[in-house]
Parts: sequence; structure tokens; C-alpha cells
Amino acid sequence: MSTRTSDPQEVGREVLGPIVAEFCLRLWSLGAAFERPGEAAFLFCARGGLRMQLAYERFLAASALPSAVHVAPLMVSRVVAMRPALSRTAEEGLDHLLPAAARTLGHEFGQASVAEVARAMSGAVPLGDDLQWQRPLTSDGLARLLRHADGEPVSEALRSQSALFGRHLQESLDGRRQAVLVDTGLHGTTALVLAEGLPQVSVSSALMANYFPPTRNERPPRTFGLTLEADGYSPLRPRSVLLRYWHLVEWLFEPALESVRWFEETDGVVRSNLEVPGWQEKVPPEAGSAFAGVLSYLDALPPAPAEKVVLDAETAWDRLHRAVVFPRAGDALALAVSDRTHDFGRDTTFSTRPWQGPVAALRGAAMWREGEIARSGTAFRVPLLALVQAAYGARRVKRALIRGS
Repeated sequence: MSTRTSDPQEVGREVLGPIVAEFCLRLWSLGAAFERPGEAAFLFCARGGLRMQLAYERFLAASALPSAVHVAPLMVSRVVAMRPALSRTAEEGLDHLLPAAARTLGHEFGQASVAEVARAMSGAVPLGDDLQWQRPLTSDGLARLLRHADGEPVSEALRSQSALFGRHLQESLDGRRQAVLVDTGLHGTTALVLAEGLPQVSVSSALMANYFPPTRNERPPRTFGLTLEADGYSPLRPRSVLLRYWHLVEWLFEPALESVRWFEETDGVVRSNLEVPGWQEKVPPEAGSAFAGVLSYLDALPPAPAEKVVLDAETAWDRLHRAVVFPRAGDALALAVSDRTHDFGRDTTFSTRPWQGPVAALRGAAMWREGEIARSGTAFRVPLLALVQAAYGARRVKRALIRGS
């Protein structure tokens, strides 16, 4: 069974709505299970978290369930969360980066130079023309820059921005010490590096999906996927289809607002670059959109909706799995997403590829390879999709064999 329609709002109401409701129900259950819920706050991370918070509040209102945990938005991004950890390196005069910061920057920036990473994280450019700052990023190389006179503009920008964000974080916590960052996913990087930079605050994350690939030696602590926890896609787990088309989740929740990159203080009030005049009006969905359909499903929930949500979600996951893995033309249109930015201090963009034939469709990286095939109208749709699915199944079997050996 697929989505059976090319209408995004109908797909949002019938398929994505129950899935989002299930997440909201599990998030509410998490808050209700806290030993001291009054000491915790669900902080919904901009950008996607802004719509997640809207969905959660609509779920609470329709179901008549009170929230035991304080709820607030948090203007944050991976860049913003990284700065306190880098500031600690500078302030403590360390000869290396803190572990989570080092792993994250190494993974995200590859062979970028020390100077390029410093600029991406701080917005400032190192002084001088010392060639050592043009060498590929290493933990000790960036730490050396932060201690060096050439790195003073970078260190000062990190300190200033970290201080402003710290004030914003405390305002969002409203006197509480336990911050639960609510976000889409996948790795909980924001919470990990923030906990490293601000050890005085208890930071964890509640994600829609927590993906821990087999290449990682250990799962990140204090990071929980309320909808999915998995090391990859499995044909036997319909909900793991999120890992086949993660751009869909980000597209569903992220409003047309800039990612948070910097803060400034005006008349004693700290605001981020996202908080332009009228930003709140961009959080609700446009009429006819998939997220509008999600909200219509949430608004129609009855009081004490657990049984309905669980049953509806079970069907919805099967339908979404079918629509993503073996999409028809209507599915491909209803679930198509616009261009996505990589972010993390860079302007890299993911775009939908034009159709260039069956062979090209199976090669390279794609936002949603199956949708690309379905939208093309090719007569080879079924065998191509079956080939892609078989490749994922073979990968799963190979991993199982390696683990068992």
C-alpha cells in the first residue's frame, strides 16, 4: 500500500500525521517518567524543532494531556553548540580539542584547512599568513591556533558568541538545570558538543531518529531516538525507512527561516539571526502542505488518544515504507522535497538530480533515488526499484555476517 495520492496535505494527514503523533506521545511519556519533571525542560531546537514544538503543543491541546516538563524553543545549531567547547579549549589553554568536538569537526570537514574550519565556526579570520593555518585540520592544529596570537580574532568571536548563547540558554531553561534538546536527529551532535562545552548544565537529547552507523565504535550517551534507534535501514523494520530518505523529515519540519549562526544583544535582549521581524509567522505551515496535514490529524485527536495513535501509526509506517521504497509517480510528487542545505557553517546544498537514464540513477549520491526513478516515468521503474532494494538487503546481510564472525 502506498500513499495513493499526489496531494501533500492528504499524505500529511493520513501517513505523516500518525507518525508525528506517535513521536509526540512518546515525548510526553518521557516527560511523565521523569523523577523530577519540574527540574527539566524540553528545548525544541531551531529550525526544525520550532515546528516540532508546534506539533507537540497541538497534540497536548487536542489530547488534553498536561505537560509535566517546561517547554521552550532554543535558538541553536551545530555551529552554535560547538562554540562553547572550542571556547573551553581556548580559555583553558589546551593543546587539543575536547573529544566530541574533535570527532565532529574531523567528520564534517575532512581535509579542510585549520583556517577554513576556524572561520566556519567563528565567522572570524585568523591574522597573518602563517602557512601552518593552511594545513589540513587536526585537533592539535586548531587548538594551537586558538592559543596563538594569530587566532585572537577567532578566540574572541568564540568567547563573545558563547556568552550570548549561554544567556539565551539560561532564559530558555527558566531556572531549570536539565536541558533535553528535542530535534529531528540523527546523531545527537548538538547535545554532545553542548554538554562538553557547558558541563554545568545537564544536557541530553530526544530525537525523532537516532542513527548510529556501524563505523562508530560506540553509541553516543544521553541521546535517544523516540521514533527510531537503528544502525541502518532494515527491510524488516518499516520505520527504519526514515534512513532511506532523511531529507523528508527535515523538509517536513524546517520552516523557511535561516539556520542560527550568531547572536547579538539589543537593549539588553539577546536575539539570534533567525529571529527577524515576523519570524513566528513563518513557523505555521502553508495551506495545502504536508505539515498542514500533520496538524489537521493532531487537531482531530480525541482525549486519551494513545490507542488510536498506536494503531494509526502501525498502518502509517507500512504505507510510508511502501511509498519510499517502491514509490509510484503520485508518491514521488507528494513526498518530493526542495533543495536542502548542509549547514554547519557552510553553504553546501543538496538538490534533486535530473533524470539521466537508468544507469545514472543507480550511481552516485541522491537525496531520494527511488523518487528520482518514479518521477522519471521510465518503463524500468519496477526492476530498478527492486534492484535498489536488493542492494540494501544485501548490505544488511553482509553487516550481520561481519558482526557474527
